Amino acid sequence: MPVSKSYRPRSLLRLCAMLFTFLVSSALAQTEISSYPAKRGNIQKQNIAVIINALDNDDLNITTTLSIIDLDEPNEKRAVDGEILPIGDVPSGLLIHGHLAYISRFEWSSVPRGSILIVNLERREIIGEIPIGYGAYPQSLALVNPNKMYVTCDNVHQVQVIDIPNRNVTKIITHPSFNKTTGITLLNGKAYVTNSAWEWDAEAGKSIYHESSVTVIDTESDTVLKSIPMPINAGGILNDGESTVIVKTTGDSNLISGNLVLIDATTDEIVKTVALKVTPGAFAINSHKQLFIQGGWQNPGLLIYNVPTQKWIRDKNDALVDVGGGAGMTFAPDGSLYITYPDWTGGGLSLVRVLGPDGTLRKTYQAGHGTNNIAIAQIVPRPEDVNDDGFIDLADLTIASRYLGTSGVGIIGDVNGDGIVDIRDLVRIAQHI
Repeated sequence: MPVSKSYRPRSLLRLCAMLFTFLVSSALAQTEISSYPAKRGNIQKQNIAVIINALDNDDLNITTTLSIIDLDEPNEKRAVDGEILPIGDVPSGLLIHGHLAYISRFEWSSVPRGSILIVNLERREIIGEIPIGYGAYPQSLALVNPNKMYVTCDNVHQVQVIDIPNRNVTKIITHPSFNKTTGITLLNGKAYVTNSAWEWDAEAGKSIYHESSVTVIDTESDTVLKSIPMPINAGGILNDGESTVIVKTTGDSNLISGNLVLIDATTDEIVKTVALKVTPGAFAINSHKQLFIQGGWQNPGLLIYNVPTQKWIRDKNDALVDVGGGAGMTFAPDGSLYITYPDWTGGGLSLVRVLGPDGTLRKTYQAGHGTNNIAIAQIVPRPEDVNDDGFIDLADLTIASRYLGTSGVGIIGDVNGDGIVDIRDLVRIAQHI
């Protein structure tokens, strides 16, 4: 059974385990150098796509689920492990860190609760949950560092700070500029948060839009640095990995069209606003800083914008119409673009299409009901993470030391897989701390 992060070993046991490990590590150094590379060479990396299937329909006995595609499997049907885990509630955000997937979700009810589900992608099972609180409606996730995560919560107009090892909220960031906090991206020690600033007017039967903005947060101190005014309904946000933050606004999805807003991440000033003249859908950026944008319902097709030159490669009059209408998009390291196409009717025609760097259609997968969020991950088994919390630390060393001398198949603490927990296992864990 996994041991929680709140477990605190006795001081003497921890000290003994550490002392024992470090005293013998030098004596075993030659053995470890000769044997470990062979063992590590046998570790199988998994290149996968992780998909959230967001359709939830009680009448059709369909609930939100997670699917995984083995990207190394050439057969498109065998590659899909469809709907392997039920997610439940309304999924909103997906973040991959190592072999763990974090999924923000909330439920529609009179007292709605929110949480972040933690999934072990190697074993393909749910291993935990981070409670967010009632009525928060968690949305987008951003990894500040291995121990710290931000989550936007649009219903309460907050950014909550998550302590990942202890799986709890440690701080709540608030600011007058927060209004329907939705998207988030991190660049150069700062977080950029979109405020879509809309509300539903039940009496009028329509959405009312207020002043939208992007709030800039210093991720070291968790303090707000600046608020940048935006066109109506700023929601999506990402960056080019170097100097530019790109905001996507969607207008009112009717009379007011969307925009791209480019922000200089050094000065946090707007350098350009690009009128899209459509209501944009999903967007993603590749390693060449080319922005791919779904044209939305008004102009179904894929648009391409070059961020460094600030020029269109394909505008709305020259869109890639054959791959329009996607809901989620992400780029793989090889430059391939993965696009989800949900079938919200429940008819089972939800797809994931893969475009090569040259724009040609390479593969089509059928992944689940309502394919929506998608992310690419490379999973490397980490047996040294004994308690399966995503970290290799003293807790893993202490747990393994409790089983020192025991033997058997799959026994806790046998990180090198030789059927016995011995000093070699403790040394291996210590080397990864």
